[in-house]
Amino acid sequence: MKLRAVFQAALALGAALAVVGGAAIAVLHLVQPDLAMLKPLEAAYRHIVFGFLFLTLFAVASALLEALAPAPPRVPAAAPVAPPTADAPAPSPPPDRLSGLYHEMKIYVDLEMWELALEKASQIVKEHPATKEAELVSRNLNELRWKAEPKFVSQGRPMSADQEKQFREKGLAQMYQHVKTYMDLEMWELARQKAVAIMKSFPDSPESAELIKVFETIQRKAAEAVGSDAPAGSGGFSP
Repeated sequence: MKLRAVFQAALALGAALAVVGGAAIAVLHLVQPDLAMLKPLEAAYRHIVFGFLFLTLFAVASALLEALAPAPPRVPAAAPVAPPTADAPAPSPPPDRLSGLYHEMKIYVDLEMWELALEKASQIVKEHPATKEAELVSRNLNELRWKAEPKFVSQGRPMSADQEKQFREKGLAQMYQHVKTYMDLEMWELARQKAVAIMKSFPDSPESAELIKVFETIQRKAAEAVGSDAPAGSGGFSP
């Protein structure tokens, strides 16, 4: 590109000198044909014209060579870079199985579902033997076996899903009956505790639906019982 610009500037300058010089010599021939400097000027003009023609020929040859040269290979355009997108949220880790088993066992113990509690306790000891939970559970396995149904303890194999469902329904029915017994005996705080355990752990069960209907009464009676058991305000002490 730079060489072409030099050629173009030189051609423009040579053309200008040729035109101006030719015009000046022509005027001198008309005005003073016998001028002594006319012949040297004509010789210099011929040199200028010759140089201009040579430069023109060289520029034309250079343009032809450039036109005949093979085109440079086209470089493929770089693929557009997609804007960075926010990373998708990582999937949440699965709940800790040990914590889940231990929590279920505590619920079943609280609701006196001994067969289910024993099943979860056995799973903890078998699947997580070197944990604190397994150590705590091991201390109470014999008591859980004693409270569980002997038929279930003697089977010596893991509980199936159908068995777990049956024991859960049976345990809920028994615990609901305990709540009613506590109410009949006016043991309102015990009734409240067991009713809360059922409604919290199995909110969709029929027993929970029945307890919701009477829970306001249970809670009020439990509060009244606690108030009546409280010591009266001090009004002096007499021996």
